[in-house]
Amino acid sequence: MRYKIGYVDENPLQVKKFQRLLRDNFDVLGYNITRGLSKKRLLSQIYNSEIDLLLVDYLMTDKGQLTYNGDEIARDFEKMKPRFPILIFTQYHNDAFPQVDNPNIIYEKSLASNIDHFSEILRKNIEVYRKFISDRKKSITTLVNKSKKKKLTAKETHNLLDKQIELQMLDKNSVEVPFQLLHPEKIEALSKSADKAEAFIKSLSKKRKK
Repeated sequence: MRYKIGYVDENPLQVKKFQRLLRDNFDVLGYNITRGLSKKRLLSQIYNSEIDLLLVDYLMTDKGQLTYNGDEIARDFEKMKPRFPILIFTQYHNDAFPQVDNPNIIYEKSLASNIDHFSEILRKNIEVYRKFISDRKKSITTLVNKSKKKKLTAKETHNLLDKQIELQMLDKNSVEVPFQLLHPEKIEALSKSADKAEAFIKSLSKKRKK
């Protein structure tokens, strides 16, 4: 599978550089960053681009084009999509380190000199996230299928709801999860909600394939 990476950098030449460096392994998408672009509009561009990983340049205020740096973009996007793979890309590690909430997401741009290793870092970050989703979808499918044959135990019902909530919480803007699947008190019979749970799983699969 060919993954899509969103690269936030106010310098379009840097975007083109990494589009060229990574073109054998990934599709690299740049964003329309104009002088004075609000953080809200940039985040909207990123959210709607349906990427598999977000790569963000740290220093974006040095030329006066923007009023925020990459750490703010990463932090705010993580609020929208918790657990989503985000990497801060920088030549200024010492400046970025105290500003970033999670120092493990900071990567030096010099890493790109070994493009195979850098590509593997990107791929593994994406696949860890996708496995988190896949594992929960499998658990939901198993429990839904079981519910059609016999009543689930209280523990299994709780587990089903937990897995659905975990998936829904990956996208705070999502409204895909049926309300009754998120509230145990609203479920009178799990078998009645099974079809809706299956539809939820299929909707997630379709969204990932776009």
